[in-house]
Amino acid sequence: MASTSQVVGKEPLNLRVIGHAIDQMPITRRLLTVIIVAALASLFDNMDSKLLGFALPGIAKEFGLKPQVMGLIASSTMIGMMVGSFVWGWIADKWGRRLAFMATVLIFSLFSGFTAAAFSVGFLLSIRFVTGFGLGGAIPVDASILAEFSPARIRGYAGGILPLAFPVGTFLASWVALMIVPHFGWRMLFLVGVLPALLVVWMRRNVPESPRWLANRGRFAESCKGLNYLGISDEAIEQSRIATLNEPPAPVLPRPVFWDLFTPEMRGRTAHTWIVWGLPAMASWGMTLWMPQFFIKLYGLSIKTAISYTLYISLVAIAGRLSAYLFLDKIGRKPFTILGYAGAGAFLLLVTQVHTGTYFAYALAGYMYFIEMGMCAITPYTPEVYPVHIRVMGTSTAMGVGRIGGAAGPYLIGILMGSGHVEWIWLVLGGALIAAAAATVWIGIETRGRNLEQLTRAATEGAANRAS
Repeated sequence: MASTSQVVGKEPLNLRVIGHAIDQMPITRRLLTVIIVAALASLFDNMDSKLLGFALPGIAKEFGLKPQVMGLIASSTMIGMMVGSFVWGWIADKWGRRLAFMATVLIFSLFSGFTAAAFSVGFLLSIRFVTGFGLGGAIPVDASILAEFSPARIRGYAGGILPLAFPVGTFLASWVALMIVPHFGWRMLFLVGVLPALLVVWMRRNVPESPRWLANRGRFAESCKGLNYLGISDEAIEQSRIATLNEPPAPVLPRPVFWDLFTPEMRGRTAHTWIVWGLPAMASWGMTLWMPQFFIKLYGLSIKTAISYTLYISLVAIAGRLSAYLFLDKIGRKPFTILGYAGAGAFLLLVTQVHTGTYFAYALAGYMYFIEMGMCAITPYTPEVYPVHIRVMGTSTAMGVGRIGGAAGPYLIGILMGSGHVEWIWLVLGGALIAAAAATVWIGIETRGRNLEQLTRAATEGAANRAS
């Protein structure tokens, strides 16, 4: 049987051969390692974001902040994430996934720890912006790597592990806050949170570059080495080459540019991914960061009781994501996106009829169950609908739009809280979620079990024609 070098030396070895080899591969220890490492990063970056929510009451007391300024501090992380999403997506598509895979986690780990040294509001805003800059690139890069490393039959499970890790991060943040804040104050939260994140940086050092990205650049020898790392033998690569001989050769794709997201083949998919990330993020980040304050300000509960309620609600969030995760590769992404966002919107509208802290907690638990279901579905879905040359840029831009929504949500809540129009919080955010569900019914597609190259064939052929 031919060796890797012999396979590389004969035509046609191309992106479709690489994709076929990945789709035929067994589930190996190395693949599971990549999935786990990516999931841990998502867990700890979400944990960092939620720690800020638990720190806000102490920050507000120490610096004498009004609700509007608190909302601005919460939004500064989201603004950094928005900028980071755009920048790191471009870097990952131009210079490779691995560079962004390492650098994003390192940046958010270090600067999250620096938050503990904040001595002024201005310093805090700056540090949280840079922390968000790292966070903003980590998630779309990780989602794209898992989409490109994973066989089609388990791609939903692989990509779904990222959003599944999110509520686990919320749970850990709630538990850490409950143990630390009442006794040691808010600064210690960030010192504790930075240590496991730095461990993830060390664990990522051996993960190779994406074989699909390398193949699209014509670097087939390196691509085959990446396949070998995953456990795909030279013989399996040759079998995929033979199996795809009768397929048309993969087109040569241009270097990524932003306007590729708006070609005739891509504009509908781009619009949909922007909607399902942007509108729900207003509710997701706004509600999460303000949740302890809602219990304290609206219902007069103690900080310890507020954190306890949030801890229980985070368990419900894990159940919501798990209920979607288990069936993403059996039922599909689209049904869970629709059900999750529509259900979450309905529960937020229900909050307008709630008048006690206990029932408010019940309503938020229902909201968290369904919104986490929707988020679990769109995380693997987003990189699946973009072709390889703009996969991370498309994913990160969609998530960047989500960061815009995430930045707007906490600030909007701060404005409405400060002006006394609390009921409008539930009406606006609930309506945004229902609109995202409606958009999915209208223009969403199903990606379950489909080869990535087949999903994006029309877009890649159109891009190759324009390049020529």
